[in-house]
Amino acid sequence: MTDLLRLLPIGVLLWLMLAVGFVFRRDVGRRDPRGLGIALTFWVAIAANRNGATPPLLVSVLGVVGLLLAVALFHWAAFSIRGRVFSYAGNDDLPQFVHTSGPYAYIRNPFYASYLLVEISMIVMAPSLWGAAAIVAATAYFQWLARFEEGKFARSPVAAEYHSYTLRTGRLLPKVFLRRSDSPF
Repeated sequence: MTDLLRLLPIGVLLWLMLAVGFVFRRDVGRRDPRGLGIALTFWVAIAANRNGATPPLLVSVLGVVGLLLAVALFHWAAFSIRGRVFSYAGNDDLPQFVHTSGPYAYIRNPFYASYLLVEISMIVMAPSLWGAAAIVAATAYFQWLARFEEGKFARSPVAAEYHSYTLRTGRLLPKVFLRRSDSPF
């Protein structure tokens, strides 16, 4: 059972890595290495998971619930953008529309949130100091990448509409969970 619980989050990460190829368009904008950090955060989480402790079964179950929520969020976001042109993270394209349906009605970066939730769930299922450090680094990275993407919107034809959208949605968490309207999350 313990081996299965160690392999499950790795399988989920690999699933998401493969699914990305079906969701995003490669031919939009110039591909930039800044988006490759997503895969790096995945591999660091996998490495931390391999060296983590084995928590009580209830804690592992919480991790599995987090994995299921992350997969659901990823696929909800993927379904909501079906038929729309979304580029890979870090591309230099300028957005031409603001997507506000599905999970985008609540958070601006549901894909990043799903990746981070998988990584957090992995560390819950195999806690370690390296894992905690990996989560801090991944959170900082996804904040940085989200701010980069938001900067593209600020220079785009839909800048005013996007600004209004940011006032009612959170970056990685829904505004419902946030105390201040200018929170970075």
